[in-house]
Amino acid sequence: MIDIKTPNISDYISLVRRRKHYIIIPFLAVVIGAAIVAYILPPIYKSSCTILVEGQQIPSEFVRSTVTTIVEEAIQTITQQVMSRTKLLEIIDRFDLYADKRDKKTTEEIIEIMRGDINLKTISANVRSRSSRGTVAFSLSYEGKNPGKVQKVTNELASLYLEQNLKSREEKAKTTSAFIESELKDLGEHINQLEDKIADFKSRHMQALPEMAQVNFQMVQRLEQNLSNIDQQIQGIKERKVYLKTQLASIDPGLPGVKTSEGSYSDAEQRLEYLNTEYTSLKASLSEKHPDVIKIKKEIEALGKEVSLKKKVEIKQDQLEKMKADLASKEVTLSPKHPDIVKLKRSIEILEKEIGSMSKKGPGSEETAEKPTNPTYISLQTQITTAEMDLENLIKARAKAKASLNNYLKRLELAPQIEKEYRLLTRDYENARDRYQKTLNKLMEAKTAEAMEKSQKGQKFTIIDPAIYPEKPYKPNRMAIALIGLILGLGAGVGSASLREFFDDSIRSERELIELANKPVLAVIPYIETDLDVTKKRHIIIIALTALAVCLGLSILAIHLFYTPLDILWFKVLRKVG
Repeated sequence: MIDIKTPNISDYISLVRRRKHYIIIPFLAVVIGAAIVAYILPPIYKSSCTILVEGQQIPSEFVRSTVTTIVEEAIQTITQQVMSRTKLLEIIDRFDLYADKRDKKTTEEIIEIMRGDINLKTISANVRSRSSRGTVAFSLSYEGKNPGKVQKVTNELASLYLEQNLKSREEKAKTTSAFIESELKDLGEHINQLEDKIADFKSRHMQALPEMAQVNFQMVQRLEQNLSNIDQQIQGIKERKVYLKTQLASIDPGLPGVKTSEGSYSDAEQRLEYLNTEYTSLKASLSEKHPDVIKIKKEIEALGKEVSLKKKVEIKQDQLEKMKADLASKEVTLSPKHPDIVKLKRSIEILEKEIGSMSKKGPGSEETAEKPTNPTYISLQTQITTAEMDLENLIKARAKAKASLNNYLKRLELAPQIEKEYRLLTRDYENARDRYQKTLNKLMEAKTAEAMEKSQKGQKFTIIDPAIYPEKPYKPNRMAIALIGLILGLGAGVGSASLREFFDDSIRSERELIELANKPVLAVIPYIETDLDVTKKRHIIIIALTALAVCLGLSILAIHLFYTPLDILWFKVLRKVG
């Protein structure tokens, strides 16, 4: 059995020597390309600032903010506003950004590039008011080729975040106040409508309202007691009338004379004349409802039935003459405004009116029947007449009291239903007033919160680390690019040599021949290099060097056309080296 040797280090060294061109040329191409890329890539500067999310400066126990947006949501909302097309175009025009891309790209593409150059990163920490972590700050950065513009744009973006946050919070607080104020106005109109309904209800049911229930009950008791007293008085008058009629039936009406207040007797005409004089005098100084006036009037009416109309007129005329004579004698010594003069004039006017009224009655109204002359009989008749008049007045008073009692009883009967309707109205009114007061308190809190936001005492963004001028580029990392190019070059060379070796069917070693023929090797003849082989190798080297030169030339041409002219690049290199 033939022993097949495994590849050793000498085989690999032989492979490297044999395929060195396939290793060196891709390696140099990739390394040189990576170096060129690392060198020609423009420097990108980055400037960043840190913005602190500062909490409300006034304790929430005293002033509660109406803006309850979570910090993360507020930052996202403001980011969408700042990253809007209008804002970014304004910044691009102000700082003349992306001037080299305006002829090659559309406006939307430039805006997308700028959005990619802006980076925002939140900074979180444990928050005591919540079990999770909350945002306490965030960093804002911008990348660009010009370090001065990068710094200015970063500061401008930070200013926009601060301004937009204050504006947003102020608008939200103002919107809240306006909404609550509108609700308060609607509630005020509703309360006015309820007040009008309650006032109208009270005007229609004033005497039957719940607060009048005790008064109505007391009035019912009083009226019932009054009715009881009137009934007792009516019963007493009826009994007295029966008693007087019994006495009147046992007296002769023909006895002359009338017993006066002094105890002497006179005829009815003299008594009537005396009563007329007293009545006229009292009427001139007292009201017609005065008890003395009513008493004399009743007695005159009773005696008037016993005296003829003509005689009554004569009595009043005699009385009028006496008063006129008395007035004439007093006017000599007293002034026209003296009480006696005024009283006499008033009495004369009353008498003249009464005489005129009595004179209008025809002679047919005079009484023709014979009048009684017995003073006791006349007195009893007068008492009976007076009793009848009192009885009539009491009956009228009883009817009036009964009507009032029924009215108050009706009020008490309707009181539960009226009280139910009234309580419904007052309950709605109290609820509306309670809502109005609560809304008013909310409005005061909203106004205070709005004032706090206007004075920038609420939650706000504060720049604690402003953007600075970047002294060195942020990217590209040229050393990293070169190192990656070196690694890729090695990989490209090894891969190219491996592929060439894999597809080559030539037998180049004793081991390969033994594996192929499965026979032992008797002798090994070394490779003899001819002039043709040397010429062929020289041609391969020339072609590789030519390809390498062409690649370098094309790279330099690309740098000159697409990046920067070679003379400017040369001066940059000299400035960096020197």
